[in-house]
Amino acid sequence: MKKLFFILIFFLPFNAIAGRPLIDSLAKEVMLLNKKPQSLKRDTLLVTAYWRYSYYSIYFHEKNAKLRLDSLENLTRRIKWKVGDGMLLINKSYYSSYFDNDFSNGLALCLKAKDLLENTKNYEALATAKLRIASIMLWNIQNIPENKNEFLKKGMKISEEIYELGRKTKNADIMCSGLIYEANYLNTSGSIPKTIETLKRAENLMTNQKVSYLTENLIYGMLSTTYSALKDSKNAIYYTEKTQNLAEKQQDYYSLLSIYRFKAELEIANAKLDKAQEYLEKSYFYAKKFETLKFISLTEGWLYGVHKYQNNKEKALEYLELYIKHEDSLTNEKTQKIYADYDLATKESKIQKLENQSLISSKIAIEKEINYLKIFKLKEDSLTLQKNNKIQTDYKLAKKEAQIKTLENEKLQTEANRNQLIRNILILSLFAGSGFALYLYKNNKNLIAKNREIKEALIKGQTIERKRVAQELHDNLSAKISGIRWRLESIQPKFETEKQGNIYNSTINALAEVYTDVRLISHNLLPEDLETKGLKVSIEKLIEELNSLGKTQFTIQISDSLGRYESRIEYEIFSLLLEISNNILKHSHAQEAIVSLEKFGNTLQLNISDNGVGLPENAEKKGMGMPNLRSRVASLKGKIDFINENGLKVNIQIPV
Repeated sequence: MKKLFFILIFFLPFNAIAGRPLIDSLAKEVMLLNKKPQSLKRDTLLVTAYWRYSYYSIYFHEKNAKLRLDSLENLTRRIKWKVGDGMLLINKSYYSSYFDNDFSNGLALCLKAKDLLENTKNYEALATAKLRIASIMLWNIQNIPENKNEFLKKGMKISEEIYELGRKTKNADIMCSGLIYEANYLNTSGSIPKTIETLKRAENLMTNQKVSYLTENLIYGMLSTTYSALKDSKNAIYYTEKTQNLAEKQQDYYSLLSIYRFKAELEIANAKLDKAQEYLEKSYFYAKKFETLKFISLTEGWLYGVHKYQNNKEKALEYLELYIKHEDSLTNEKTQKIYADYDLATKESKIQKLENQSLISSKIAIEKEINYLKIFKLKEDSLTLQKNNKIQTDYKLAKKEAQIKTLENEKLQTEANRNQLIRNILILSLFAGSGFALYLYKNNKNLIAKNREIKEALIKGQTIERKRVAQELHDNLSAKISGIRWRLESIQPKFETEKQGNIYNSTINALAEVYTDVRLISHNLLPEDLETKGLKVSIEKLIEELNSLGKTQFTIQISDSLGRYESRIEYEIFSLLLEISNNILKHSHAQEAIVSLEKFGNTLQLNISDNGVGLPENAEKKGMGMPNLRSRVASLKGKIDFINENGLKVNIQIPV
């Protein structure tokens, strides 16, 4: 699995689009970190680098964005770092909003990321989570029917929190991001002068300190559109050109299609339709490069309008047909009414044809429905008449029968009363017996259910506690051991004797071994794969980790048809194997060991053998864990045998 992930990381960066320096730079950073020896510091740096790589892949709408997001998920699962989990949720939120257009899911994922990251000290990731929340709120503000001012206040508060995180860490990029979204909310509330003032603060920060491409792009882009709203064409064009220069270097198709459409709007306002057409065709070119239908359709609508007012009817019709085709793919709403004013002079309008056909179809459908209702009404009237005649006849017959039955009833009443009394007594006895039986059944059923709940709660509690202990070992103890080792290595003292140097080096090596042991214990205390993929995969990964220690070479023999069993059985078998293999490594001095797991009938058979020194006399009294092994097997109603011959053989049989 490690080899596969290594190959995947090396393969992905070279799929970046040529001429996009930011993506190439991030890909190289990931490659360099992946080549370094595995350690806690290297692992966390690799997750952070791959997070940025995946984030910008989503922004640039690259074809491999989903694949890189999946690779980030695989990496965070392997490394198990809380900050990495938060970073993954941020990118999943971005992908859900940007690619799937699912803002509800995007907001839910981002809120989850924020809650997770608030318990860490990674302010860059926390600021990015809050930035995504502010962005989603801003995109959807038009869908808020009421209390819009409250919504704007919440957005402003989040923007201020982002700025404070940047100020706290002296991070200009985060501070600028907070100011950008503050300006966005000010602009939405109509405070244009304050918007300019806030953006200028961000520009000054950016001038004095280096910021990311996305931050610089947003500042210049917002200044351009805000000056345009103030009718300040000189500044609007100045900042538009700066945004365009940045976007062209990175081949940022989304920014380029937006910039050229914005330029076209400025030219249309000045009645320069030829220049507007030129800019719209460039915007159309980048919209197709970006491969998002809503932007392609939007630009086709603009091109239709420009060609129409230039009296270029054939081109206008061409773009109109493309627009209608793409809009029909995006929604089921009719678009003919929007372009009902389109007139092709001597040619009959195709739109009018579609409208006429629609009206004719509607008229035919209405006429069919009216005819059907008329026929249905006639049938209903006929049935009503027949029913009335039948009711009168039935009434007369029923009246005569009632008179006869009255006489019969008087005769039978006495006998019926007596029979009713006997029947009531029998029914009461039956109900009493049934009620008692039902009580016993329900009581027994409840007891069984309670026992099952207690067992499940016990297993669940044990699982949660094992996860907690594994997390504590990995996040706290492992990090502290690694920190001690780094500090010792950084001292680099000069020793007076060779013995002192040997002691120092052996201490470093011992710490490295302890770090490896702690990671092994934390990974195997409750492997995630044991819950998700089962016993076979978990044992294979355990054997792989044991062999990586370079002490005893373990060989595994497991049937490919081995299925899944109760989680308690799988966990106990895994724990038995872990404890026995630990004893082999510590006490047996074995060169080789063989592990086999097979199913015979209704019995799982686990065999472990080695070519070591075997069990010493009175092994059970020497703390080698044999009573614990017997206890675990007995809890599963199984059987365990120790054969002390040419090493040690342990045979375990578990009924399933």
